[in-house]
Amino acid sequence: MAMDENGHPKGECYSQYGIPGGPESSVSSEGDPGTIPPSVGASPGRSSCWQPLAGTSLLDRLRSTGRARPSFHPTLASDLRAFVERGVEGFASSSATDHAPSVTRERLTRALACPLHRMPDRSTDRSFSLSLARGALMDALFRQVVTTGTIGDASADGLEALSLDEFQVPLVAWIGQLSPAERSELRCEIERQSDGLLRRWPALDPAWLPRTRETLRAPLAGGRVDLVARVDLAIGRPSRSEASVALVETTSGERRQSHRHDRHFDALVETLRRGVPPFVVATYFSSSGEIDVDPVTPELLIGAARRCVVGMQAMVASGIGRIRDPGDEPFCAGCAGELSVVTAPTPGSTTVSPVVAARPPVDEGILPFPRERAA
Repeated sequence: MAMDENGHPKGECYSQYGIPGGPESSVSSEGDPGTIPPSVGASPGRSSCWQPLAGTSLLDRLRSTGRARPSFHPTLASDLRAFVERGVEGFASSSATDHAPSVTRERLTRALACPLHRMPDRSTDRSFSLSLARGALMDALFRQVVTTGTIGDASADGLEALSLDEFQVPLVAWIGQLSPAERSELRCEIERQSDGLLRRWPALDPAWLPRTRETLRAPLAGGRVDLVARVDLAIGRPSRSEASVALVETTSGERRQSHRHDRHFDALVETLRRGVPPFVVATYFSSSGEIDVDPVTPELLIGAARRCVVGMQAMVASGIGRIRDPGDEPFCAGCAGELSVVTAPTPGSTTVSPVVAARPPVDEGILPFPRERAA
């Protein structure tokens, strides 16, 4: 079997060397040919020559990675599905509800985080904050910019869009009760970030088939479990034989390690639901104008599938969703910089057991994860 410079099989059907045994995704946004210059990991203020991508240059980053558009083997999606479904069994049977339980990127991150880094469960805990309000408003304004190319009064436009969403009505009411100082702080930041959106993002050509708030859903195990993701923007006409779609998620806050895992999960769900992977997955940071772009490869999808299986098993294993290593120490993305991996099943085996690898050195392509920050 031909191998590339990293020791990975080259040009071979992935089922020939086994998805569970495939390498973890080594693709990181920083330094990759398909991403923005190396200064992405640093504050723009550190370099007077660095400027966020804008206009055609920004769109080119999504449609051209410096690599040919890959054609994936037809069995890749089915092999990925079979691998994830083997890990679904215990999760599906543990559900106490009549409807199929949903696995989302937020629930995976929560299950794989130790108590120190665990985010609140937003499906049950709807506590509001200025950062949450900022994120919701910027999501709405981003959709407005890419579809119309204009913003009037940023705060008014954002609040009007949120008012049309029944789920966001309580948040709109909370914003209305802010003190004058808090409301001024929120308005100033929304205006700053929305100005950046207008300067950097053009309205997208209809030929790109732009879809905002695109819901990705992949039923597993005969519909007993759903993998669900929602992306802020999907562009490109889906193809049955070639990766042709770009998925973009936006965030108004700081870069976190979980953003990389989130966009890889999006790629996995899109692959399972369509049978063909997306071309790239990206995270756009409206606070700075930075964008992280990952070309989708079989290695990336395998890493996402492993993490999905481990996360589901963590949800089943304990109420707090905590995996411990042989030393009985907490292990999560925040504590160790990498997630646990899944052992390859032995021939004829139908089970996949999660194991925690020895703590690896932190990938220099991933920003260090501060312990005081939520996962």
